[in-house]
Amino acid sequence: MARKGRSKGTGSLFRKGGRGSWIASWYGADGKRHEHSTKTTDRAAAERILQKFVADAALRRDGVIDARTDRIAIEGRKALADHVAAYLAHCRHAGQNGRHVDQKEEQLDRLMESSGATRLSDLTADAVERYLASVKDSGLSARSVNYARQTAVAFYSWCVRTGRADVNPLRVIPKQDESRDRRRVRRPLTNDEMARLLSVARERGREAWYLCAALAGLRKGDLQRLTWGDVDLNKGTITIRQGKAKREDVVPIHPQLADALQRRLKTFPAMPTTRVFSDTVTDTTRLKDFLRAGLARKVPVLDEDGKPITVGEGTRAKPKTRIVAEDDEGRVIDLHALRTTLGTQLARAGVAPQIAQRIMRHSDYKTTLRHYTVLGLTDTAGAMARLPGIDASPTRERATGTLGKIAADPDPQRYPQRLGRGNARNGAATRVHDADDTERTTNENPRESAGKDGIVRLGAGKRAKGFEPSTFSLEG
Repeated sequence: MARKGRSKGTGSLFRKGGRGSWIASWYGADGKRHEHSTKTTDRAAAERILQKFVADAALRRDGVIDARTDRIAIEGRKALADHVAAYLAHCRHAGQNGRHVDQKEEQLDRLMESSGATRLSDLTADAVERYLASVKDSGLSARSVNYARQTAVAFYSWCVRTGRADVNPLRVIPKQDESRDRRRVRRPLTNDEMARLLSVARERGREAWYLCAALAGLRKGDLQRLTWGDVDLNKGTITIRQGKAKREDVVPIHPQLADALQRRLKTFPAMPTTRVFSDTVTDTTRLKDFLRAGLARKVPVLDEDGKPITVGEGTRAKPKTRIVAEDDEGRVIDLHALRTTLGTQLARAGVAPQIAQRIMRHSDYKTTLRHYTVLGLTDTAGAMARLPGIDASPTRERATGTLGKIAADPDPQRYPQRLGRGNARNGAATRVHDADDTERTTNENPRESAGKDGIVRLGAGKRAKGFEPSTFSLEG
């Protein structure tokens, strides 16, 4: 029970049943009554604990202690697993892709297990960096390390936004350079390879699937969600909803793709809400199509000792194989490589990067140029072949003075070396020579071209003819 003579607002101490530890009772800053065990039977010690509770409540009530700081301290004492569970629930409520949320959960579970962090305060930059170093040492790529870092940083940023932490200490962790450690490099398909693939796909009713990826840049998820209501054959557009950027994009339909979609709709009549592709072309099916088209090959599966693994018994025993779609340089082709094919074909057709960016639906045209435009020696050689040559015997023009007197043809090396430069000023003094090789100064514009009167305007140059853009066609 409370001690007699205690002043108002100083709280009270009591015991349940008259024995055991003292229980502190006081009114907090919120005006509510709080009780907390002092975990001691010593009355003097319990008094000091009670005075601390009462003093803290007064400081919070008067605004000396920030309520947000108090909440951060409380959240910091909670189990880290509880914060992770709340974050994953938030991601699912926000409508994020289920597979993406599962990957986040897997990454955060590994982080907690590897770092040994049990509280939010334990999740320091040093602890996370040690975990990322272990991920890198396990042989995973720089992209995998960056994804683990991104997941951890995104989780802690959410904790800051929801008042569970004050600042995000994980932002200082540097990213890995993915350009130096690319494990999957895609290459574009040639027109001949696309023709063979479309020939194989046409026989199996999958031509429109591959054309949507190669001529409209649709990703696998886009293909799975595409409905006939999103395809407007009259206007020649495809509307892509809920794509990777979570926005609505409208892209034009290539005539070859429009013909394939028209044939598919005629073969399988459907309502606008019906999906264009009721069945997804799996990776296994795609690899078989690539194998039939000569884009992939079979290789034996090896065991840990490097020996081929056999399946079956007796006369039916044969080596186990798998289908790979890689070239001699280790570059792969898959469904996403058809987007690379589209980006490369747009570049070869002379399409401006900003237009190609809109077709590829990238937020930055640098992404289109860096990852989806693959030009080789054939393209550069073709550009050089279209470049106009230099005339070996150009017509030598004669300079004149200010009075129009035609001067003798001087040494070309004595002309002012300002041809082709754009910083020549109008009225700049120009030195020429008369027939008697007398040097004098004129005020003619060096950038003007020669007129019909035979007067030479120095600095006039011929423009190189523009490259003729190649046609973008994947006729199969």
